[in-house]
Amino acid sequence: MDDQSLELSRPRKRPRGQCSSSFAATDVDYDVFLNHRGPDVKAGFISHLDEALRIAGLNPFLDKASLRKGRPALGSINDALEVAKIHVAVVSKGYAESKYCLTELVAMMRSGKPVIPVFYDVEPVDLRWVENGPFAKAFEKHKLKRTPEQVEEWRDALLKLAEITGICFRLSDYKGNEAELKQEVVDVVLSFICRDEELAIEHRLVGVKDQINACITTMELMSGPIRLLGLVGMGGIGKTTLAKAIYNHFVACKKFQAMSFLQKDHNPHSSMEEVGSSLSKRSQKQLLKDIFHISHKNQGNYKHWFEKISRQGPILVVLDDLCKKNEFDQVILNMDLLAPGSCIIVTSRDRDILKGIGKRCNFFLHEVKPLESDDSRQLFNLHAFGDGEAPPKFKSLANDVSKACGGLPLALKVAGSSLINRNSDEDLECIWPEAVDALKEDADVMDVLRWSYKCLSKQEKMMFLDIACIFCGWWKDEAMEIWKSCKESLCCGYKTLYTSLAKLIDKSLIVIDMTQRQNGGVLTMHGLLQELGRKIGMDDGSHIWEDGGTCGVEVINQRPRKVRALNLANGGECEFECEYFTKMSNLHFLVLDGCFFNGDLTIISKKLRCLRWRHMPMIQRPPVLNLINLISLDFSHSTKAANFWAESNPVLEGCPNLLNLNMTNCLSITTLPNSIGQLSRLQLLDLDRCKNLQELPSTIGQLSHLEKLRLQECECLESLPDSIPALPRLQELLIYMCTSMSKVPETMGLMTGLTEFQTDLATEWHAVAVGQQHGLKDLAVRKCSDEAITWLDTNSSLAHLHLLSRFIFRDCPAMSKLPHTIGLLTNLDWLSLWRCENLRELPNCIGQLKLLTSLYLGRCSSLETLPDCLGALTSLKWLVIVHCRSLTKLPESIGHLLRLEVLWIEGCGELQPLPESLRQLSALLWLGILDCGSLEGLGVLRVLPGLRIWGCTSVTNLSGSCLIVVDRNDYDPSWYNYDDGNQYISVRRDLKEMRVVEANDCGFLRLVQDAESGRSILQRVHKVDCCKLVMLKDREAI
Repeated sequence: MDDQSLELSRPRKRPRGQCSSSFAATDVDYDVFLNHRGPDVKAGFISHLDEALRIAGLNPFLDKASLRKGRPALGSINDALEVAKIHVAVVSKGYAESKYCLTELVAMMRSGKPVIPVFYDVEPVDLRWVENGPFAKAFEKHKLKRTPEQVEEWRDALLKLAEITGICFRLSDYKGNEAELKQEVVDVVLSFICRDEELAIEHRLVGVKDQINACITTMELMSGPIRLLGLVGMGGIGKTTLAKAIYNHFVACKKFQAMSFLQKDHNPHSSMEEVGSSLSKRSQKQLLKDIFHISHKNQGNYKHWFEKISRQGPILVVLDDLCKKNEFDQVILNMDLLAPGSCIIVTSRDRDILKGIGKRCNFFLHEVKPLESDDSRQLFNLHAFGDGEAPPKFKSLANDVSKACGGLPLALKVAGSSLINRNSDEDLECIWPEAVDALKEDADVMDVLRWSYKCLSKQEKMMFLDIACIFCGWWKDEAMEIWKSCKESLCCGYKTLYTSLAKLIDKSLIVIDMTQRQNGGVLTMHGLLQELGRKIGMDDGSHIWEDGGTCGVEVINQRPRKVRALNLANGGECEFECEYFTKMSNLHFLVLDGCFFNGDLTIISKKLRCLRWRHMPMIQRPPVLNLINLISLDFSHSTKAANFWAESNPVLEGCPNLLNLNMTNCLSITTLPNSIGQLSRLQLLDLDRCKNLQELPSTIGQLSHLEKLRLQECECLESLPDSIPALPRLQELLIYMCTSMSKVPETMGLMTGLTEFQTDLATEWHAVAVGQQHGLKDLAVRKCSDEAITWLDTNSSLAHLHLLSRFIFRDCPAMSKLPHTIGLLTNLDWLSLWRCENLRELPNCIGQLKLLTSLYLGRCSSLETLPDCLGALTSLKWLVIVHCRSLTKLPESIGHLLRLEVLWIEGCGELQPLPESLRQLSALLWLGILDCGSLEGLGVLRVLPGLRIWGCTSVTNLSGSCLIVVDRNDYDPSWYNYDDGNQYISVRRDLKEMRVVEANDCGFLRLVQDAESGRSILQRVHKVDCCKLVMLKDREAI
């Protein structure tokens, strides 16, 4: 808000229906706070933006329209800042003249809430250097009147604002039309306000629809200010799936102002930084993030925020899998504080917990019951035969097995998957009758699942128990390395590791989560199956899991030499005596997260392969560990272990076979011991985010087997030791965001085996380091400067990178050009430019990249045109252009890309009509044009008829701004290319069919709605080759 408004404003008449009480009261809710200087923009742009936001259903805080009578202006504004969900800072040329604008900006940047910058006829660089440009005079005046601390505070706030990707309004770009700017701001605000996303659930749901409708109808008919729905049932019955489906329904209809789904984290890997934290703490953090959009680091006191929750309006909160009543109380501190119309859904196996919670409000308890016989058969058949119907000769037995599962979805899925491909006559006579007998006799669900376990081989059983107790949530590749060491020493009987894991996956006992596409994915399993594995391990005495009330000491004392795995991570920050390990001579896997031990740790079994001790509370140095077979050592997040890493470390001296050493986020470490050089077999050294690490010892050059060295965000690391280039097997080196580093060894060029390099490219020494790596295959650079680019060009450094196949530029706002020598990368297969906001054009030499198959251009907001030489990329298969908002046209030469299979253009609002040469893209399998203006204005119908995937259609008009054309023979129509702001990925999305526009033999054209974004999309699904087009081509050939 500006000075003039504070001094002269008169509150307008209160809008009809608006409460007249104090603004600070909880009955006033503002979605958006508009920070601006009135004399510059109020009469024009800001007033129009205020109106547009209100039309969009939002309640913005402007100033004159928002101040309340009887309230001090400054007090009301401060309250508005605290209440508003989103802050919009409109920075104009006179912005810095207002002390109120700058003070508000400081509060906005501290709030942790989303801040959307609008650079109104100014550039982000003007905010970075206030001594020059339009803000110089204003800051000179501030220096005379304000304290140095306050002026510096304002300067820092502007600098932080400049680092946020915002909206730049230049009169030349927008042709003086503020309407486009207004709509762009509204769209960005809505993307933050309406950010509730549908949850992923199985696309083949059976027998759930009626339950979903019943629960939704009940919730809508319930009276009272707060409604609570309880879903009760046994484990694996489908409570979570039902809760997710109900949640997705309300996401789609946008009934609530905010929504949060709080699910228990059964994945230890994903909660690595919160080991030892309770479920309620994690749920509290997630709730604040979902409801208030506050990042974890800015949350502060949970009670403080919860007391403001009514200001957010009606909300929906789902608490999944409650085991204790206090888990609810610690998240929902007081239901009376929720705004009227709010709903809570709770799932639990314990009916009494739900009844106890339900006494406080209008409550309905829905029992999730087993599937009916018809649905049970269909679900079982889907997993056993891939179809809802069983083959005739198996129908009777299949019905018996599905009936024996008792209608439990998880049991049906697991049992069906265990019998997949068992369709021979011999299987019919032998395997299937056993399955029926076993399942018929076991009424308990765990026994049903146990039958699937009994069908495993000895190796598969052992691997299943290892994952259930230790490796659930671990990277697959890391677990495989550890198992390989067991195979090599023949200590466990492992012979066919990959085959055993494949069998567990095929039988639905294990799932590889590929959300994070690295290290082979993450090993996961259903919570009920994990519970089964842990129970079997405890009963057998081979795998001990300490879980609060469960004490494994007695089990260990009974058969200590049988203990293979011991996991104490869930025992809390407890003290344990080292006598615990005295007789466990067969111990292979040990997890001690957060534990403190008294006594002599040298008694630990020498067979130990894996020791994970994250959040280690020990400050003193532990004794020598003679762990000759140790493969993996994880001390990550142990912030108290500064003295542990002294000049000499006996722990490492006793681990000659160590392959992986993880010390991620050990903030107190300033150096590493010289003895680290004795780890001659070490392959991975992970020091990411060791922010106080100042130096590495020269002995690191003795790690002759080191393949991966990760030093990302080691902000105090000044240099790499000269011995680094002596590492003969180093393949991966990650050093980006090492902000204190000023040089690398001059002999970096000797690292001929380095294939992956991630670094900043801001200075000449960065460029020198890149140019020396002649064996690189993958290169990712950040924070590139024109200085470094010029050095690469001047020295023709890229000409030496003959093997480079992937080149990624990411977060390079200062880079205005690409290397002119990039055309010398003759082997380049993948080129990605992401958030290079100042890049205006691509060099013509890019046409020399004859092997390039993928070109990604994301959020390059200044990119205006693509070069005519684009058509020379004869190998290009993927062309993705997303949110390049200054891009005006595609070159006519794009029609020469005869191998192009995927063309995706999104968020390019300035794009002119498409070139007619697009109809020449005969290999195209997927075309997406979204949010680039109207389809009619782009002339889409001029180019579509020539495309094979468009087929035969009589459609003469395409309304809207979103179109996807896909060949279903090659791509699943439900898969969707998605830009989440950080990366561009393909995901399976819920595209709800609204209506079919046209259908024929070639396929169909339909209107769908993307449930996540809410936008309507015309989707043309091509099914078969079009007969008319084939005939036409044949005639032309004649």
